[in-house]
Amino acid sequence: MGGAVIVMRRVETNEGYVGEVPVEAFQGQSFKAKAYLQHVLRIVREGADALNIAKDEPIHVCTGYILSDVRKALINEGYYVVPSRITGITQKFAENEYAKHLSRLGLGTPDQAKRLRGFDSFLSWVLRDVDKRERLVKTGWKAWPRLKAGEEVDPKQAKE
Repeated sequence: MGGAVIVMRRVETNEGYVGEVPVEAFQGQSFKAKAYLQHVLRIVREGADALNIAKDEPIHVCTGYILSDVRKALINEGYYVVPSRITGITQKFAENEYAKHLSRLGLGTPDQAKRLRGFDSFLSWVLRDVDKRERLVKTGWKAWPRLKAGEEVDPKQAKE
């Protein structure tokens, strides 16, 4: 649901940087071209500049696919990258920013968006008014036409 929210947080000072990948990057030809990966890389470069990250400073980067180009690019640019599982305060920061993102898209307040969070909840919400809400969905995934038609799809396979 929605685009993607990329957060960066300097642990020592709790400074943060937030960028959003628009949902359109996950739809149609943009999705096929993996445009979202370039959006993410741009966001991280802007965040690194905004947070004044030194090349010898460890940057813990989530191991998720959406950040795969980021890890490679930063390493190639001489940064000290530590592939990591993001947890704790940084994870909460990301969840809160994602809820704000969903709220801006029309899913109610950030608190309402948090309560809606989860594959089944989002899908149910979209399907209640699919003509108006499909624009908010990452429709590039192969499973979307089956989900839209109401077919059962294992959430673990929804991104296939």
